[in-house]
Amino acid sequence: MPDRDITKEVLRMFSYGLYVVSAPGPDGPRAATVSWVTQASFEPRLIAVAMRKGTTICEAVAASRRFVLQVVTEEQADFAKAFFRVNSAGPDQISGYHLTPTAHGLPLFDAAAAWLECEVLEEANAQGDHSLFICRILDSGLREPSRPSLALRDTPWHYGG
Repeated sequence: MPDRDITKEVLRMFSYGLYVVSAPGPDGPRAATVSWVTQASFEPRLIAVAMRKGTTICEAVAASRRFVLQVVTEEQADFAKAFFRVNSAGPDQISGYHLTPTAHGLPLFDAAAAWLECEVLEEANAQGDHSLFICRILDSGLREPSRPSLALRDTPWHYGG
């Protein structure tokens, strides 16, 4: 019997929300579901978002230095699942979900209940397998207030650890 990976078990006990990141890419918008997100500062308003290196979303965010972080609500598991692996994309849709440009020209999903438009200030974690982006919040939106967000622990999915 293999040894238990206690560290993995402990890391999977952390609280992880689910979010969809969308960003302009070199040949159209990009999107992916992420779960490593946290607030990093009250003043200025900053968040930290980790993205796996070598992915199209990480490359798009590193190049454009801007993105939209969309909060996934409890009723939107299909929305989060659609961006684990993107099968189709066009100038105004990805995986069947329509996008509308924000005032800053960033791709925002019409399905988003709440979102933050972000600008990358710093990229860290050169040693790790994820880039850690420290981002300033440019703008925010809320279509559906008081909707609980979806947590990774409330799904059959696992990530990291």
